[in-house]
Amino acid sequence: MAGMGCMFVIACVMAEPGPVASEENLPQWAADPGVPGSDIPAEGRSLFDHAFVRRVDGKPAYDIPSSFDALVRRLEQRVGCKSSCNRRVLIPLGRSLQRTAASPDFFASPRVVVAITGEGQGPVSGRDRIYLGYQPRANVVEVISYNETAGRFEFQLVKNYRRGATPQVVYANRNVCIACHQNHGPVFSRQVWDETNANPQVAALLSQANRLFQRIPVEIPNAIDDATGRANLIAVTQRMWIEACDAKCRAAALVAALQYRLSGGKGFDREPVAQAIAAGFRKRWPDGLALPNPNIPNRNPLAFAAGTLGLAQAHVPAPLEALAPRAPIETWRAADAGLAHRFVTGLAHLLAGSDVKEIDGHLNAASAAAASRQYRSACTLLAGDAGTAYDCRGEVSLRGNASALDSIAIGNTTPLRNLAISAIKRGPGTFEFQPGGAGHRARLANGNAIARVALHWHSAQGEARVTVVEDFAKLREAVVPLWLPDKPFSRTTVMAALDAALGLPVRVRCCDDTSALPPARADAVPAPTLPAEAVAFQQPCGACHATAEPAPPNFLAGDAKRIRSSLAHCAPRMFVRLAMWDTKADARDKVPMPPPQAVRAGHPWMQDMPADAIKPLRNAVARWLRTETGEAPDLAKMLSRGYENLRPCLPAGA
Repeated sequence: MAGMGCMFVIACVMAEPGPVASEENLPQWAADPGVPGSDIPAEGRSLFDHAFVRRVDGKPAYDIPSSFDALVRRLEQRVGCKSSCNRRVLIPLGRSLQRTAASPDFFASPRVVVAITGEGQGPVSGRDRIYLGYQPRANVVEVISYNETAGRFEFQLVKNYRRGATPQVVYANRNVCIACHQNHGPVFSRQVWDETNANPQVAALLSQANRLFQRIPVEIPNAIDDATGRANLIAVTQRMWIEACDAKCRAAALVAALQYRLSGGKGFDREPVAQAIAAGFRKRWPDGLALPNPNIPNRNPLAFAAGTLGLAQAHVPAPLEALAPRAPIETWRAADAGLAHRFVTGLAHLLAGSDVKEIDGHLNAASAAAASRQYRSACTLLAGDAGTAYDCRGEVSLRGNASALDSIAIGNTTPLRNLAISAIKRGPGTFEFQPGGAGHRARLANGNAIARVALHWHSAQGEARVTVVEDFAKLREAVVPLWLPDKPFSRTTVMAALDAALGLPVRVRCCDDTSALPPARADAVPAPTLPAEAVAFQQPCGACHATAEPAPPNFLAGDAKRIRSSLAHCAPRMFVRLAMWDTKADARDKVPMPPPQAVRAGHPWMQDMPADAIKPLRNAVARWLRTETGEAPDLAKMLSRGYENLRPCLPAGA
């Protein structure tokens, strides 16, 4: 997607590397950009599949609404959003594969990028896990959505997406996707998101083309940026769960994740999980685990010279291309003080809000049988009346008034802040209430519920008594003996096991069961029949350019006649991209082809030298151009009118 999702651009698979740096003491990638994985998942299916399949004539089939707005509404229904839980931006001049589809009317048909950023109560847990990109002129919706079973994001295309047609849903070529989505997930630009309609200049041009296109506040692209950042942590969380956390560690981590969610993110019992995950992490990754970077540079799409027209306006310089290799955004190490917190919060976000609500309801229902404990503190009534303000210090600390509880903490634990209250009893010298609101108790970082706060006072002095129900013990006892296998953390599987341990009714949850889905289809084409001049290009370029899609240009797809014609047509652009290897990185007009690698044997490594195979390819293309024009190709002359104004790779109609 432009900014996020399938940010496909013209790309070859990564070439065999040139000279390499030492691999000693290098961290490993959490998600390896050099290993895209299979197009069709070996296990499970995408959330998008689960959201848009129904039975037609007794058989499962995709049911894709004919308008994009209706498609987003249907998605929100499946997520269970009571109000809108998506954020969308318009990108007229972006960095997606479809960036030239609307030429020359870029602002009349901008690309729409949508992210599910809110948490609903429906069967599909889509927050941070579903992203869409739609360019109306291309008749394609690009989809990135999470696979609960496989623990990875899937890349899909809704093809033939136009009124009166039958859309086709296929799994995309991951070689193409991962060339830009080097983190195996959604990506988005850094602030201030100048490509979007949060940019006043872009918004003004969009509004001139269509008054329905309005400027949006920067909070909207910021929300998408935040979502992609959280999504980027899923891969490292899953690797830690599978590879660095044994059975005892997983039980402690799940307990901690439940505490974190039930307490509203206030904390968890750190020590049990901190020691276990640090030991496993150190053994598995002694040099650390490198997190891929989901951020691409901010880009002002209007920074072209006056008089630039048509396709030339869509030019993306090499440093701003998503295809450029990105170094890790950070590296996690076993000695990091915050490692346990990162791991636990990552697991906590893999649970759905509806899961946490069900657990909280069960604990509340069974709290009468749980032990309780009372904590006391002396209080100062700041205005001599508990109806205004109070400040209590002792076994428990609390501050607030009759309308809200500003903060409450037991001993030295992390305080809960800004809690609503429900009054239980009020009278002369007495005020009793329950924090958290009607029907929902506030919970401490250890998971236990604050059942009641009672204030008693005489004049300006008083006492607070806080009753804590120790009901989390039941949940802890249910978690510890659970068998949590060496597989990705799936909220469906984990919650089903937890329900059984707690003796709760069986609940149907999405999205592990694939029996009701149609077979997954890859966006594949038959193996090409290569003419002699194309053979040398197959290995370095075939994974991305022998596909079913015209973008990136599929000049290696089809029969020998088509391939020969496509190569000849594409020769100017191929020459420029191959010649970029001879240009210093900071002076390149475009990213070289095949693109530089960001990985070597699983370790972060930025390739700066071309592979040995590059020179023969460049010489071959130069011969084709010399035969065509009668003169040797001149790189500077070819780029004088702009790369986008070079002859396109595919003949008209291809």
